[in-house]
Amino acid sequence: NKLNALNKPVLLDLVEGACRILIEQAFPVVEQLLNVGSETIKIKQYEKQLKMQSEELIKTQRDLVAVQEELLKIQRELLKKREDEISAVQSTAQQEIKSFASVLEKECASALAPKKIQSAIVAASEDRGCNIIVHGLEELKDSGNSDELETQIKALFSELDEAPKVISAERLGKISSSARPVKVVFRSRNAQMSIMSKKSLLKGNDKFGKVFLSPDRTVEERRERKQVVVELKEKVKRSPGTHYIIRGNRVLVAPRE
Repeated sequence: NKLNALNKPVLLDLVEGACRILIEQAFPVVEQLLNVGSETIKIKQYEKQLKMQSEELIKTQRDLVAVQEELLKIQRELLKKREDEISAVQSTAQQEIKSFASVLEKECASALAPKKIQSAIVAASEDRGCNIIVHGLEELKDSGNSDELETQIKALFSELDEAPKVISAERLGKISSSARPVKVVFRSRNAQMSIMSKKSLLKGNDKFGKVFLSPDRTVEERRERKQVVVELKEKVKRSPGTHYIIRGNRVLVAPRE
């Protein structure tokens, strides 16, 4: 009866107010539930992404290990190839050295053969056959003046009644307190022999008495000559009254003039 006594508009207001209160009280709870659900979805998405990234990282690590193994394999192959090349080069070098040593040994043996050595000595002697060495010729102050030296040589040969054709004349050795020997080169061996045959005429000469002439000898010839001179001095010392001369690297007895 009471309800019937109420007006319908009043009843509607009551119901609307109750609904509003329920909605206001339930909304925060629903909102919280929605937020929780959204965060849960995000977490699951993050977990999925993390899993995918972890799998990708593992795959990358495996690929990196494979690349490193391939690099090590290539390095081992390069080292082996380099060792093979070095071994081949060493073998080739050893063979070439042995071959060169063999050729050198044969060439040296051939070059040092007694006949070739003797031929070389003869050739050297023949090259010097047109030369003489003038010892004791006064060395002027201007020793580098070739014209003055040529004038001295011409004056010397004039004392022997000779006027040979001289190709060159030069002092030998370094300047010192004593006169350096002079090497004279003639155009022909005959000129040299003619001068040498008259060298004894210089003994007692007023101007060139201290000058003496000798052939242009090789080192071996000078060594032999030195030994012969020593032998001559020893014989003169033992027998002062005997006159000795040197002929052909031999000490001979000759009568005094």
